[in-house]
Amino acid sequence: MNILIVNTRHFFGGGDSTYTFNLADVLRQKGHEVAFFAMQDGRNLPDPNSDLFVSHIDFKELNQSKSIFTGFKVARRVIYSRETRKKFAKVVDRFQPDIVHLQNIHGHIGPSVIFEAKKRNLLVVWTLHDYKMVCPNTHFLIDTTGKICEACGQNKYYQAIIKRCKKGSILASIMASIEAYAHRLMHLRERVDLFLTPSTFLRNKLLESGFSPSKIVHLPLFLPDEMFHGNIKDKGYLLFMSKLDPIKGIFPLLEACARIPKVNFIFVGYVEETVERHVQKVLPKNANYVGMKHGNELRKLLLGARAVILPSLWYENQPFSIIEAFAAGKPIITSGLGGMTELVKNSKGGLLVSPGDVQALAEAMEWIATHANQAKEMGQVARVYAMREHSVQKHYGRLIQIYERVLN
Repeated sequence: MNILIVNTRHFFGGGDSTYTFNLADVLRQKGHEVAFFAMQDGRNLPDPNSDLFVSHIDFKELNQSKSIFTGFKVARRVIYSRETRKKFAKVVDRFQPDIVHLQNIHGHIGPSVIFEAKKRNLLVVWTLHDYKMVCPNTHFLIDTTGKICEACGQNKYYQAIIKRCKKGSILASIMASIEAYAHRLMHLRERVDLFLTPSTFLRNKLLESGFSPSKIVHLPLFLPDEMFHGNIKDKGYLLFMSKLDPIKGIFPLLEACARIPKVNFIFVGYVEETVERHVQKVLPKNANYVGMKHGNELRKLLLGARAVILPSLWYENQPFSIIEAFAAGKPIITSGLGGMTELVKNSKGGLLVSPGDVQALAEAMEWIATHANQAKEMGQVARVYAMREHSVQKHYGRLIQIYERVLN
C-alpha cells in the first residue's frame, strides 16, 4: 500500500522524527511505498517532494515581536493554513496514498491536511507524540514555574490564559487557547479515523478529555534491530542522553551530581545557548558535557555506561532514550511520571524517583553506581522486555493490523 507520512521535521531532531524515519524504513523493507510531507528547513534530508513542503515558520522569532500582526500570522498557520492544504493536495495528487499517517503536525503544519485528506476520502491515522490534543501548552506544564498543571481538563482551555502557561506570555497563551478551542469547534478529533498512543498514560489522558475509546489504540514505539546488538561494556559512568532542557530535570540532576563527587557523569545532547551558559556555571567537576552526538559515537557512549538517567519534570510519553537504554542492556533512573513510570514498572529495568527530589535522585544514582552486579541484572531484564515489546516485528505486525482495520 501507499503510505503518506506527515511530520513537521524532515531531519533528525527529536523522538517524532526518529520514529518517522524508522517507520518509513520498515514499511519500505516490507514492500510498501512511502512518501513524506513536511516543513521546509535548511536541515532537512533530501526528498523528492521537498518542492511541495510547506514554507518555514519560526515561532520563537515571531514570539519576540509580540504584535497583532505576528499573532495573526501565527493563527493563520496553526489553526488553518490554505498554503499547507494546497501543497498537501499536490503531494496527494503526485503520490496517490492509501493511508495518511500523521506524526507531529501541531503548529508548523497544522490540521488543514486532515480536511484535505477527508475531502478525498483518505484514511487518516495519527500517532500522538505529546499532549497537544488535550493541553494547549502541549506538555501539561506551566513554563515559568515548571510545575505540572491539568487545569484545562474537560475543554477548559481558558485556563491557559489565566495561568499564562505558555512562555509566561499572555499573547502566546491566548493563541494557544484560541487554537485549542478552534480545533474543538472544527471537530478535529472526530475527523481522524484512529489515534495511536505510544503510552497507556497518554491514552488515558485522551479518554479523560472525552475521546472515544474506539478511536484510540495503544501502540508502543520500536527500535531497529541493530539497536539490540553491540558489545556491552560497563565503564562505571552514568549517562544523560537527551536535550539539556529544564523540563528534562537537568538542573536538579546537576545538583544531585555535585552531592556524589565519586560518581562520574557524561551529558550528551542538544542545548540552547541560554541554557548552556547556565549549565556551564553549575556543571560539577565529576560531570562532563560532550555536546550533541549521533550514530556510532552516541552508541559507544551508551554501551559504556552503567546506567542512563532521565529525571524529567513533565509527563514524558514514551522516551526513546529509555527504550534505547533497555535495548543496550542498561537500567534507567527516571522520574515516577507519565509514560516513564509504566516503562520501568513493566520492565523492572530501573529505579523511579520523585520528580525534582535532588536527594532521592543522588541516592538512587549512588546506589546504582556502587552496585555493578545488580545494575547488570536490571539491564539484562530490561533488554529482554525491550526485545519483546519494542521490536520491529512486534510493531510492524500490530501497525499493519491497524492499517487494515481502518481500510476495512
